[in-house]
Amino acid sequence: MKLKTIIYTVSFMSLMLFNTTLFAQNSNYDLITKELTKEQKELLQKERAVMKSNREVFKATLTKEQLAILRDKTISKSEIRAKLLATFTRTQKDLVRNQQVRLRKTRDNFRKTLTVDQRKMLKDRIDKIREAKDRGELRNGTRENGNDGKKRRVRGN
Repeated sequence: MKLKTIIYTVSFMSLMLFNTTLFAQNSNYDLITKELTKEQKELLQKERAVMKSNREVFKATLTKEQLAILRDKTISKSEIRAKLLATFTRTQKDLVRNQQVRLRKTRDNFRKTLTVDQRKMLKDRIDKIREAKDRGELRNGTRENGNDGKKRRVRGN
């Protein structure tokens, strides 16, 4: 498999397996949904429901060994992902790949429905979040960066 495909698979699996939601901050999500049309809201709700059902179907295919890998607290998350990916069956790989394709199509369809004003509003919100002073702060102090303040180059895409 290509490295890019593996990265997509692992990232998608981490979303599915660790049951993280697509929209982590409901307050920001609620603010954005107020600006969307009824059709756009319905599209997002429909796709969230499909993603949830696909996640459940995938979870049902996990074997005892795969579940044991997920529950192992002695290894890092990256090692868990690597071990888990190595144990996937063809069916599980197909489920992941199909979900990735569906997610890309959904994003494209949603982007096509956005008006100029909605695009500007979303861009402004994203810029505001990026410029926030308390971004990266934790309740008990500042975040410890392992990279000594240096920016990392993100590869891929």
